[in-house]
Amino acid sequence: MGRHGAVGAVVAALVLCAWCGWVSGFHRATPPARITWVCSLAAVVAVNVLLWRGRRGRRLGWSVAPVGRSWPTAGRGALVGVLPWLALAVAAATWDVLGLLTGPHQPHLTISALSQAFRPLNAALLAVWMLVGVGYGLARARAPLLSDRSHRQAPGGAGTSHGGAAVAPAAAVHLAPAAAVHLAASVALLLPDNRAVGVAFWLSVAAVGIAIELVARRSAGRFATAEQLMRFITARRAANLVLVAAWIYAGYHLFAN
Repeated sequence: MGRHGAVGAVVAALVLCAWCGWVSGFHRATPPARITWVCSLAAVVAVNVLLWRGRRGRRLGWSVAPVGRSWPTAGRGALVGVLPWLALAVAAATWDVLGLLTGPHQPHLTISALSQAFRPLNAALLAVWMLVGVGYGLARARAPLLSDRSHRQAPGGAGTSHGGAAVAPAAAVHLAPAAAVHLAASVALLLPDNRAVGVAFWLSVAAVGIAIELVARRSAGRFATAEQLMRFITARRAANLVLVAAWIYAGYHLFAN
């Protein structure tokens, strides 16, 4: 990155922080919150369109250098490479679901509830949401021009066998969902009755994510970086559409409605 690129990145970061800090003052389900969320969404979409045009060599686009080769490389398993990110996602999702099941007199420790209770957290969450959207476009714009697919497994490999464990008694099939709900509700009572602990948990999620990224960058391709993970999980059109829809819905739920 040259001098002009570094200055541009600093200016963009300052603008993003100022915008998120101002928007965080609006409460959800109000016209200002909805309007500013639409503006945030439009800004991310505009950046992605510029990256898309630059990828195809069109005018009024931002060109970025593609990576040398796709991930995972031959001889390296994808499951091991994405395992740290998967574990972090499962931990965050479990905490959020249990936070929804807390009692009426116990503070919800979900990221949605906490971001509305603490304005700095709301601003930081909006910045993360926008950066994820920009990172999505950047990761796809930097995809290898000639993808090496020789190392990928053919369809019908692991996970296609039908063992006896897939056939469960009818009673167990009907009782399992109810038992899972009761178990989750019981475990939710064990969550701390303290918003500060909830904020500390979500800050630790961000810190662990940064640590995973730093380790992945030094793992010589054994673990996926955030950019490589983004390209890997959006390789299929169906997964791509689902993740984009989930990202838009999450932003609407967190900042607009």
